Amino acid sequence: MEDIIEQNDSFSAMNDTPICTYFDCYIHAFAMYYDEIHIPLSISICIFGAASNVFNIIVLTRKRMRTPINILLTGLSIAQWLLATNYFLYLLLEYYRCQCVQILWSEAFTRYRFFNVNLNTVFHTIAFTTTIVVAVFRYCALKFPIQANRFIYKCQPAIAANVIIWIIIPIISLPLFFISEVKIVARDHVAYDLQCEMEGPLYDLSYQESPLLVSAVFWAFGIVFKLLPSLILSILLIALIRSLKSVERRRKNWKRTQGANICTNSERKAKRKLTTRPRTTRMLVIILLLCVMVELPMGILNLCVAIYGEEFGNRYYDPVGNLMEMLTLLYSSVSFVLYCTMSNEYLSTFRALFFPWARKNSLRGPRRSWKNRHEEASKSPRTFLINGTAPSSYVGS
Repeated sequence: MEDIIEQNDSFSAMNDTPICTYFDCYIHAFAMYYDEIHIPLSISICIFGAASNVFNIIVLTRKRMRTPINILLTGLSIAQWLLATNYFLYLLLEYYRCQCVQILWSEAFTRYRFFNVNLNTVFHTIAFTTTIVVAVFRYCALKFPIQANRFIYKCQPAIAANVIIWIIIPIISLPLFFISEVKIVARDHVAYDLQCEMEGPLYDLSYQESPLLVSAVFWAFGIVFKLLPSLILSILLIALIRSLKSVERRRKNWKRTQGANICTNSERKAKRKLTTRPRTTRMLVIILLLCVMVELPMGILNLCVAIYGEEFGNRYYDPVGNLMEMLTLLYSSVSFVLYCTMSNEYLSTFRALFFPWARKNSLRGPRRSWKNRHEEASKSPRTFLINGTAPSSYVGS
């Protein structure tokens, strides 16, 4: 009888045990683990991103690289460099705040954090918008080759696009500065979180006590600046992939049907067009894919915050916020690697600038006969995303 009572008591105790929620078991546990490595990992990415984007700016602004696409990519690199350097300063500030350096909890440093956090969003939005414009330029070059040669491949539209982006985006982003504020926080709360004692008033950032304003801004940024552009990028991504498949199919058909001798210039141009490996579009597909993978989840999270309110933001958005920021920094830092792999022109200019002993070979190369140059161009042509030119024979690549 006593055994039966003990079993019943054990069963009742098991029933009284709270069920582990998805947040407690997975999201919160992951956030606690990742937060330990977030700052050193993100600092490393920021250092690499800042250095690589400086290289991008130096290379893309050379006279021999001065083309419309490169003008847009220069604006993109400037935004990514500002994002990396600004976020690097933010990470240093956060690290020493967690080490209980009291001056960093003062009102002045907290106000600096206020501007730093919002400027990071502005720089990120500028980079995101510039990426979309670059994708649109490339898609128009594929879809409307004649009009592209007349309008898109001139420097004036690219300069105008950069200027408009750098003026309009900061103006549109002004509401971000009104949804958060600097507030005094309880010392007991800070002492519990950081396990240290500090004297005097302590300040931190908090949302404004206006749920309607916070919800409206999250709706605007969650949909207008995140979801809709991500959907546009997804459509462009699909269109560019279809373009790749079409070019590959035509290239294979040409190889099967081409004649033994090519006599006319038009036939030579057709062969060169159909045998071109579309490395430009493939690299752009990679850029768009990375951008969509980073931006779409952030847009969905912002939309959920707007729908479910501040409680959802504190419970789900904040724990994964550091991870999403790290992915954004990583995406902003890999452009140098992509440029080096996608453009011979970029790589040769980089070598000529930073490896002077290779300058002669990088800029000039060995002299070759016209026949050898033509055969090499047919087999492995240069790509045109970085150098921005679009001769008629390469428009379809």
